[in-house]
Amino acid sequence: MKQSKGFSSLEFIITLFFLSLIIIALGIFLRTSDLTIRKYISKKEDIKAIDIILNLLFEEIKKDTTPSVDSLLDPVWKLNDTEIDGYKISIQALSGLIGLNFINKNLLTKTNLKDVFNSPEAVDSVIEVITQEGPINSYEKISEYISEENFNKYFTLYEYANFNIADENVLRNFANTLSMSYFGDELISRRKLNQTHGNLLQNETELNLLCGIYYDDLYPFINLNPVMNINFINEDCLKTLLGFKDFKLSNISQKVNNIISLRENSEITEENICAILGITKSDKLYYYLGCKTWMWQINISGKKVSCNVILARAPEDDTQGHPRFYLIEKNWK
Repeated sequence: MKQSKGFSSLEFIITLFFLSLIIIALGIFLRTSDLTIRKYISKKEDIKAIDIILNLLFEEIKKDTTPSVDSLLDPVWKLNDTEIDGYKISIQALSGLIGLNFINKNLLTKTNLKDVFNSPEAVDSVIEVITQEGPINSYEKISEYISEENFNKYFTLYEYANFNIADENVLRNFANTLSMSYFGDELISRRKLNQTHGNLLQNETELNLLCGIYYDDLYPFINLNPVMNINFINEDCLKTLLGFKDFKLSNISQKVNNIISLRENSEITEENICAILGITKSDKLYYYLGCKTWMWQINISGKKVSCNVILARAPEDDTQGHPRFYLIEKNWK
């Protein structure tokens, strides 16, 4: 009987020991689960708050009283580099940068832009990547050829292609892809024929007629709007662009100074651009420098989550003349 009782006592102690381990493990599990749930709730609250701020920014963009011109005087820019309830806001007009995918390759190889790359050979490598693969969608594909700092300062991959000035080979491949045919080859042939006679397309009706049944496949990705916003392009890029020998401009420094000075306190319009540069819609330079922002980048950072958004403005306004915008990318981190 004593042995049985002793065995029972030992069995009881062992049972208590394992029960205590279970209780401790359960406590750790509950605390861990509580932390996980709190993090999930906190992250979910961050996401909800960021979405509210994004909607606020979208509404501010729509409040622009001069939608034909985008500049730092527009209402939304008062929110740039600010915080709302602890959420940091950053806005960038991507149309103030050079669209790398469709740029005339002579602008990369025969101007100061070539110095932005890691080496002269790197410029050729970037051109080859884009020509072979078509428009690229990430910096990583060319990261070995240009530093991220230089890329972000001068270039963007978010852009429309302008029919009159886009690089020939890339435009051909792009149109072939969009039309799911070889119409890109025909499109380039027609462009060459037009430009041999000194003609540039000047409105969407002309582009529609030129593209025929493929117009709906190509538009709005290929259009006729000036690709960069002169109200945001940085001074180095502006000097390089205006100094490109094909444009045959004189008094470059004076023109750059006039533009920089004018846009500090007012919005530069298409009429201003033509007057300052002495050009018309028959000049290729007209299709490089406009006054609308087509691509926007918005970043909002919270304690747990950040969100990066790419917003695109449609090339044509709605039937009431109001700008139309599309959310084309939204990434959470």
